[in-house]
Order: sequence, then structure tokens, then C-alpha cells
Amino acid sequence: MKKNNNLVLIIMAVMLISTSYAQETKVGVRLGIGLPNLKSADDNVYSKDYSSVTGFDGGFFLDYGLTENFSIKTELAFARKGGERNGIQPIPPSQLDPQLSQITQGAVVYASFDNQAVFSYIEIPVLAKYEWHLDDKWGVYVNAGPYVDFIIDPKQETSGTSQLYYDESGTMPVQVPFNVGTDDNPNFILVDLPAQDFNATTDINNDLANMDFGAMFGVGASYQISETGELLFDARGSYGFIPLQNDTDTYGTVHMGSFTFSLGYAYTLKNKRKRNKSDD
Repeated sequence: MKKNNNLVLIIMAVMLISTSYAQETKVGVRLGIGLPNLKSADDNVYSKDYSSVTGFDGGFFLDYGLTENFSIKTELAFARKGGERNGIQPIPPSQLDPQLSQITQGAVVYASFDNQAVFSYIEIPVLAKYEWHLDDKWGVYVNAGPYVDFIIDPKQETSGTSQLYYDESGTMPVQVPFNVGTDDNPNFILVDLPAQDFNATTDINNDLANMDFGAMFGVGASYQISETGELLFDARGSYGFIPLQNDTDTYGTVHMGSFTFSLGYAYTLKNKRKRNKSDD
């Protein structure tokens, strides 16, 4: 506990010092959309072929100017990430109903349904930013640094009905014995297992890592609209280093990445002196 208190005091001291000596201190808001990307590092059969799910990405930020062009930008953001996979896909034996598991005897089976995994994150990036002032209105910048994500309420939504198959092409249906005779004189034949219902919403919080740590890089442009206000046009990409799923033996090593495009507004707490090319 003492170490945590000391860490908090150090962070507060750094923020106070940064604010006191900052060339400019800005506060602002950023609103946009994210294009997440679930990337399987080993082409695992359960994790490959997911496409991006577009989601909201935005938050509040503080921008501490250390020099005329260089600043440290911290942000508290909310990001909606995830992926979807539709069509025929494998089902891990552990996710089958016990009765179905007994029929398939632990074999990997396939079915055709819609599958969407959606995660909400609280995201905290700390970015080093360098900006070039093109004239008294326009500027362009680059920023990069680490970030940490904390997952919130992850869900998996599936929909559709489908037969089960032993192959990815859907040509070998799972079959079960059916008695076409009588109780006294049974005569069993194999028939296709009836279609299964895949309409469900599942809490997958225990299956996923509760946090991620990664790197972020972005570019953007600023446009001065008043003495203390500016509009921001921001684009950034990120890549997480921590595997998304806890069971990497089954699901492989999957990392979460994202591309984000957003608009923002920044308010300068100190009077911003007129920018021109001679300042650089």
C-alpha cells in the first residue's frame, strides 16, 4: 500500500511540474470510430478469419507542452473493439452440450452460423507528440507511445441454426443411430443429426485477459479556430502485446490491434501566442 501511495504522489508531482513549466497546457475531447483487428499469430483454426467490427472510440485528453513543438499527451478513453466470423467455423469440444460431446466423442466439429465477439475497453495511452506549425492556423503532428487497456463486459453473440459437420467444407454431417425397427426387433440406421440452435449471448469474461498493454502511433492535423480553441483531425493505430485469450493452447496466440479515426477539440489553458513559420 505504501508503494502505491508513493507512486500516486510521484505521478501527481510530475503532472504539477509539467503543468507549471508547460509552454501550453491543453484539455480536450476526441470522438471517432475504431476498426479493430483480431490478429492470430499462428493461424489457429478457432481464431483465424475474423473481420473487424466498427465501434466507437473516443475520450478526454490532457496535452502538456514541454517546448514549442514537443508535448506529452495523456488520455482516458472508451473503445469498442472486437471481431466477427460468419459462415462455417469450428466449435471447440468444450463448448458443446455434454450430450453432443458424447456423440462426437471429442472430435472438432463445424457449423454454419454468425459469430460476433465484442469487447469494451477503458484505454489509457501516454503519447509523446511533436507538432509542426505550418502557419498561424494549421499544424500537423505525430505522436507515439504505450497504452494500457482494461476490458469491460466482453460478450460473444451467436445466431443461426445449422447442422454439425466433421469437416470444414460441410460435406460430412454428424450422424446418430435411429431405430427403424421395433423394440423387440431393432434395426438401427445412421441419420443426420438435426440442426442445432446457435442463438445465444455468452459472457466470455473468464476466457479473456482482463487487460492489454501495447504500442500506439498516430498522425494528425490541427486548425486554430480561436485564440484558445482548435479542431483536431486524428488517425492512429495500435497493437496489443498481451494475448487476448487465456487458453492459448486451444485458441492460439491472438493479439488485438486497431485503427482509429476521430475528430477532436482542444482548449488551451494558457494564452496561445500567434504561430507562424518563424517560431519553428
